[in-house]
Amino acid sequence: MRNAFNAAGATNPADPRPLSEMGLEENMTVRRLCRRAVIREPAPGLYYFDEEVWQSLRAMRIRMVLLMATAVLLVGLLGVYGVATLE
Repeated sequence: MRNAFNAAGATNPADPRPLSEMGLEENMTVRRLCRRAVIREPAPGLYYFDEEVWQSLRAMRIRMVLLMATAVLLVGLLGVYGVATLE
């Protein structure tokens, strides 16, 4: 997806392109990225990829994964500690 926008040069508000020109169609992924403002539609039917928002979204996802992994690890350690104190 991102590569299609980059190849078409649709990476800023001054150069939006129709999805069909990039070999894309409006589907669930495009709609989801539009809701998250990664893909923007400055004019009807013309889209561009906002790299800054994409990087921010990726960083947030990485933080969430690390937070979840830490929580699982902590729960696991507490479980092991709890079982060890019962013996």
